[in-house]
Amino acid sequence: MNLRLEQAVGLSRAMLAAAGEGDWEALARLQDERERLLELAPPAGPGDEAVLGTLIDCNRQLCEVVARERDKAAQEWQAAQGRSHAIAAYLRG
Repeated sequence: MNLRLEQAVGLSRAMLAAAGEGDWEALARLQDERERLLELAPPAGPGDEAVLGTLIDCNRQLCEVVARERDKAAQEWQAAQGRSHAIAAYLRG
């Protein structure tokens, strides 16, 4: 068992929790910590398939959450831009 990979899974789960709460600063800090940890991890061995699968699944979930929130923020920004243009047109007219 690769202890650093296990720790990376724990950090990944914490990242998912932070993303679920919209705590993007915590997510970024945890990502940095996880990256440093993985850089120090020894190469994965034959007994690490399960933990690697869990790590990959956490990453997939993180990508989904971040993409969903990115799209939501883009929609909110576009709506705000539309309101700004409408107000500017009203004030000119």
